[in-house]
Amino acid sequence: MSAMGVILDSERKSLKARVFLALIYSALLLGAVTMVYPFAVMFAGSFSSKYDYTRHTPFVAGVFDRNDRFMRALATHFDTFPRSLYPDAPAAWNTWPEVARDRAGVTAFGERELAPYADEAFCADARERADRFLRALDKEDPRALFCRYDARDVPSFVKSRYGSLEALNDAWAVPHRSFFDISFRTEYGVLANPPATNFTAWLDRKLAYRPNDPVKFDDWLALKKHYVTQAIADGDHVSRTLPADLAGNREEIRNALAIQFVDHGTRDFYADAFANYRTVGDYLFLRGRAFFNTLFLVVLSVLASLTVNPLAAYALSRFRLKGTEKILLFLLATMAFPAAVTAIPGFLLMRDLGLLNTFAALVLPTVANGMSIFILKGFFDALPRELYEAAAIDGASEWTVFRRITLPMTTPILAVNALNAFIHAYASWEWAFLVCSKESHWTLAVWMYHMSTDTFAGQPWCVMAGFVLVSIPTAVVFLLCQKVILRGIVLPSMK
Repeated sequence: MSAMGVILDSERKSLKARVFLALIYSALLLGAVTMVYPFAVMFAGSFSSKYDYTRHTPFVAGVFDRNDRFMRALATHFDTFPRSLYPDAPAAWNTWPEVARDRAGVTAFGERELAPYADEAFCADARERADRFLRALDKEDPRALFCRYDARDVPSFVKSRYGSLEALNDAWAVPHRSFFDISFRTEYGVLANPPATNFTAWLDRKLAYRPNDPVKFDDWLALKKHYVTQAIADGDHVSRTLPADLAGNREEIRNALAIQFVDHGTRDFYADAFANYRTVGDYLFLRGRAFFNTLFLVVLSVLASLTVNPLAAYALSRFRLKGTEKILLFLLATMAFPAAVTAIPGFLLMRDLGLLNTFAALVLPTVANGMSIFILKGFFDALPRELYEAAAIDGASEWTVFRRITLPMTTPILAVNALNAFIHAYASWEWAFLVCSKESHWTLAVWMYHMSTDTFAGQPWCVMAGFVLVSIPTAVVFLLCQKVILRGIVLPSMK
């Protein structure tokens, strides 16, 4: 018996059939949009920054809009819009999300600030002024300079100074689990928000500041100095370190910011966008054994699933065991309870067996799956019994029948089960976090959870980059197995 379509070929040209097909395709298209659009928003968010992240659009405007790139470049140097540098900007501009929402204002602002730099002679003079200003900053006391540092730069900078986490903890006398846990927010606040008046007296008080942790404060001063020297070495015209008196150096700073964008704006934009991925990649894939743990867990889980579930289903289908219906009912009953309900008894069982903080605790609870066994049994039941009779006449052993006849004919559903096992092992962080308190046993999914709720909780653009990165293996596996999986979903009717 061959497969038969819902609509016969002779009926496809009728009005009812065309309307029916149009509705089906419309529903499929709507479903595709509702799946693709959120991913596009997440993907665009992974290249955004504190300036444009809250737009939540499926594209990054800075890729196409030069004025938007300029405003984003300004945002890398200041926590809020620098009113002291641009007093003629719209009064509603305070936070960067507020600035980003005013697309027309951003366009007008960018065109006004960048218009003089269309003249090459003007640009040549601007470069010379900016370079002199930057070299003068290199000679200044870093305590008198303001620095809007990038948290993504801190781990690599501190690691280059100390080499190891142990040396850092000894020097700072503060235990850190990772270089990514370091923050200079307290030190950053020392020269934040200078007053509009009595600036000199205010700066004198700040220069006399005595930090509680002088070693860390010296490293903070070194980071401010590093930004200036690195900018000079890279041929830039401005750095993240600027004079604390922004208003008193207004024209020089505005000139340096503008000429930097004119000469290196596109380069800086893409470097900043991909810095999210570089930071997340360092965090996830350089976490000791995280990548190895994930790979080992996935391989072990898939192999176990493709061994235990088919064997159990084959035994129920082939040998007609007593109480098969009750066993199937028990297997289906396991799907009635969510994972949160079974987590506590599962944890207690692993604890009593002494398997906490082991790979066995990660793999064993998911080896047998009631749904997989139930579906596989249905497939095995549908296979022609004549095949088994012919194999018995030829003298084939039961293992040969299982391996050479049964499994090859159910490859599609095995592929689907393998994919499900892969997704569960790769993406499940709750169980791994529960039974493995040691970070040495954490997988990428657990580190991703830790990153999104702790380390980079204040930088959602980095979190979005992490989500994109960790979704790539699942997408690759699905695409590689697409044909086999589709054969498991849309089964050809047997003749």
